[in-house]
Amino acid sequence: MAKSKRTRYEHVLGLIPDTLSWCREQDVAAIREYLLKKDGLPRVFIGSGGSLSAAHLAASFSVDAGLVAVAMTPYQYIFSSWSKLPAKVIAVSAGGRNVDVINACKMAKDNEAQQFAAILMKTGTTLETVMENEERLKAFAFDLPNRDGFLATNSLVAFYCILTRIYFDEAVTVEDWSNICKVEDEIKLFIGSTHYLPTDSWDEHNAALYEARDTDRFYVLYSPDTMPIAIDLESRFSEGAVGCLQISDYRNFAHGRFNWFSRRKGQTAVIALISPECMKTAEGILCELPDEIPVMRMETASSGCQGLLELLLKSMYMAKALGERWGLDIGAPKVDDFGRRIHSKDFV
Repeated sequence: MAKSKRTRYEHVLGLIPDTLSWCREQDVAAIREYLLKKDGLPRVFIGSGGSLSAAHLAASFSVDAGLVAVAMTPYQYIFSSWSKLPAKVIAVSAGGRNVDVINACKMAKDNEAQQFAAILMKTGTTLETVMENEERLKAFAFDLPNRDGFLATNSLVAFYCILTRIYFDEAVTVEDWSNICKVEDEIKLFIGSTHYLPTDSWDEHNAALYEARDTDRFYVLYSPDTMPIAIDLESRFSEGAVGCLQISDYRNFAHGRFNWFSRRKGQTAVIALISPECMKTAEGILCELPDEIPVMRMETASSGCQGLLELLLKSMYMAKALGERWGLDIGAPKVDDFGRRIHSKDFV
């Protein structure tokens, strides 16, 4: 039997070990000084698509460092009061060329009370050109050699690792790749287990709903520390067309979100992000869920940044397995013309 052709997404995932090594060699002194300077200005981190996860991570790390910080999309920034307040606005962008981040830069450029910076994974970008010869605008451009496909992958890993070095002066590594990759088998077994949910006692309505089988609906439960991973999962599942996904923190789930599972039995599976920091809260919620609600635990035994990287990588391999389920190369999908028009359409 002929060996199946390696997908673009598989190729991109295979570059991650090199990206981790590359991150350890980068000079972060200048950007560390810029981000951690005690200047009294709040930090507004902005990111689109896959980079939004990194923006949330940067905001979380900034708060840990005693700074006021928030994360949002460029569109949210432009049409909110944050665009008018004195602040440091920091764009997190792999390629620095999309219309959203360019417009955010122009907005900050017109406000003398704001400083604007961009953290980029590519040099010579359109955004850098817009920022030229402007004292209040600074570009911190890295030249990541490993390019992504359609989904932010190596660039997102690089953002996570470099932000960890900036804020905590430590490098994150992966000692056991088998622990990361096994999530592929776990998600396949998990999906398969939903076929065998007991339906004998269900009423006609719920039994009919269950006949949809093979669920592609997921509900991710997260804690404050794992929120950036939930943000990435929503992006990766939607952009990769591997599943419909909602997210909620554990305690907000307790405020009525559980009712979906009572009324739509068998349609939606739970993916629980579990770190050592949130173990008690997560267990307290999960132990109350009826057996008929399928739950996959995506957890790490590592605390802090190391655990976040592990969960990020697991989410990437989980998306790979789900893409294969539908026969998709999520690193190189067919993008319809209407999608290209929407992506490039200006809005200001």
